[in-house]
Parts: sequence; structure tokens; C-alpha cells
Amino acid sequence: MNQITDATFPDFLKNHLAVLSFTSPWCAACKKVHAHTEVMEDTYPAITFGSLDISTSPETPARYQVFGIPTIIFFKDGTEVKRLSGTISEKDIVKELNLLP
Repeated sequence: MNQITDATFPDFLKNHLAVLSFTSPWCAACKKVHAHTEVMEDTYPAITFGSLDISTSPETPARYQVFGIPTIIFFKDGTEVKRLSGTISEKDIVKELNLLP
């Protein structure tokens, strides 16, 4: 999974379909979400997955008004199309991935 920072985020958005997980090392629920998305990278090769540590890259979460973690934002052509926050199951993520055009 791509480790995204505030500096690399603009390049990440250049992907047609991208899924960004906002996380932090101290967040236990984030680790569970991260495990789900890592497995999905093989299943959805047309989608670029990334993870951004809010502790070291605070500008992007502020710009997208990410107020809690874990949060996953789904992007199409650089535009947010869906967001999941809080308790996120693998089933929830798969459902949204299958809805991406």
C-alpha cells in the first residue's frame, strides 16, 4: 500500500480511481481497516490504495475535514465520491469499491 503524505497527495489524486485511508499508529481500529484494504489491492488492481498518517501529514485531513479516524475517502479523477468513517467493515469497503464506476 502506498504511504501518502501531504507532499505526495496531489500525485496520488492523479489516479483514475483511488482510495485513501486516514490513519495513525496509535489507532487500533485503523490497523484493522488497513489490513482489509491491503488484501483488496490484489482484488481491485485498477484502484490505487493509499494510507495517510494524520499525525505527520495534517494538511490533507484538514482540507478534507477528516475529524475522526479511521476514515476512508474514495476518489474518482481527483474528486471525492464517497466517504466511510468510524467502524468500517471489510463488507462496507467492498460494497463501495463495487459501486465505483
